Amino acid sequence: MQAWMLDRPGQPLALRDVPQPEPRRGALLVAVEAVPLLSYTRQYLEGKLPYGYPPGPFSPGTNGIGRVLAAGEGVYGYRPGQRVALSPYWVADEALREPAQALLGLTAISPDSAPMLADFPHGTLREAVELPASTVFPLDGLDDVPSARLAALGKLVVPFGGLRRGRLAAGETVVVNGAAGAFGSAAVLDALALGASRVVAVGRRAAALEPLAALGARVATIALSGDGARDCDAIRAAAGGGADLAFDMVGHATDPGATLATLRSLRRNGRMVLMGSMEVDLPITYREMLINNWELMGHFMYSGADYRALIALVRSGQLPLDAIEIERYAFDALEAAIDAAADAQGLACVMVCMP
Repeated sequence: MQAWMLDRPGQPLALRDVPQPEPRRGALLVAVEAVPLLSYTRQYLEGKLPYGYPPGPFSPGTNGIGRVLAAGEGVYGYRPGQRVALSPYWVADEALREPAQALLGLTAISPDSAPMLADFPHGTLREAVELPASTVFPLDGLDDVPSARLAALGKLVVPFGGLRRGRLAAGETVVVNGAAGAFGSAAVLDALALGASRVVAVGRRAAALEPLAALGARVATIALSGDGARDCDAIRAAAGGGADLAFDMVGHATDPGATLATLRSLRRNGRMVLMGSMEVDLPITYREMLINNWELMGHFMYSGADYRALIALVRSGQLPLDAIEIERYAFDALEAAIDAAADAQGLACVMVCMP
């Protein structure tokens, strides 16, 4: 079979013929059909990110859609030909308070997760990939949806986990900061599917927010001015006097102003989930948190239950995938796809598709 291989960060990718593996105990071998690309794939490959890389040579690639080719010993619930979603987020199945966790095809997460990447170094940019069965989610009932469109689940599931952690309930108002970005825009779709009565999409790029405004009357967009007090007033007004939940997916911000404006748009007793990558401290006083009875929570990734709930919403039609703009590239055109992913914003999603 063919696989894109990276010998080590900073070296060029190479498309190589490699042996097709047999699945080990507890693992599945999956024929890959479509892979979504992260916007920062180029930076990752060049070694410019502070990640714990898998041992090389390895195939990068995180999420994907495919069909089961074979199951290893000790895997009981999957069948050959079954359509599945592939997740990179692997938490060791051990009865520990804090089991090791890693993002397969990308990076170690916990200090003890390097051996996980040594056992399963490869991501999804290969014709077939062996993965732990716990990272593979059945897509029964979705055979009529093209793989490239289903692969957008990888864009949706990250913020979906955060919104569920924030206990977003039907009828509530939610503010999404960073809504012009890949995961922030997906959070708007997730919130609508979860029944939010109002979603206020907040971002710095007005043009990237326009497709979100077209999603319907339940979505309002706010292009930030940079004036914290003014932005907070605008968000509160769009939220009908204040939000129940704030969701922060701001990327690599060096100024906390937008996050603070979003936090201060909350009603008393409001909640805020932090899932972005802000690079500075969040200066909020003890007294302000106390007097407003706010709940502030950090959240990383999603659970298996979150992924199954997301798939159920797609299957039921409550989360239509056609709102996401898919840009397809052939497997052997990966370099062009990586460049396109770096330029994608908002609801756009770049896919690498197998022949």
